[in-house]
Amino acid sequence: KSDKPEVELFVMSYCPYGLQMERGILPVVEKLGDKIDFKIKFCDYAMHEKQEIDENLAQYCIQKEQNDKFTNYLNCFIKSGKASDCYKEAKVDEASLQSCVSAADKQFNITAGYNNKDAWKGQFPPFDVDKVDNTKYSVQGSPTLIINGQEISANRDSASLLKTICSAFNNAPEECSAQLSSDSPVAGFASDNNGTAAGSCQ
Repeated sequence: KSDKPEVELFVMSYCPYGLQMERGILPVVEKLGDKIDFKIKFCDYAMHEKQEIDENLAQYCIQKEQNDKFTNYLNCFIKSGKASDCYKEAKVDEASLQSCVSAADKQFNITAGYNNKDAWKGQFPPFDVDKVDNTKYSVQGSPTLIINGQEISANRDSASLLKTICSAFNNAPEECSAQLSSDSPVAGFASDNNGTAAGSCQ
């Protein structure tokens, strides 16, 4: 437990089950606001082609440099998967974003790693932006939820995730009594919640 729980969600941006977990956790993040330290992080390999590497980098940069727009962007992306439309909807500064993406690409050898098949993990290219934390927590796939440094198994509906995260406070705030949806989120890109089985990309 802590005064301000640290919540880290490791995903791949095109993993249907990562999207499912994001769909469940975003209402919780919006409800708890700055009472938690929430970060989306990325698995250290990509399973869903070059588009996933590009989207991971974009999300990394929006969260890093335009964090006030990140939740709005992600709420849009998990519905449509159309990044360019979501940049506009969330009012992302695209010039600043491209500058950050270019710098991060060089810093973490993302494109170089993609082009060098010898660097791949089996059949998948590396994505090393959060490699240190992947190693630290032994992240195996998307999604992986870490709260206060511990991997946590949780149902993916918003009500369950609120309860799970709120159990990590020393003194839970009043927002923890909020009534959020207990419907199991749909996996993949979707604008509604039809419910689906939980799985992972690994």
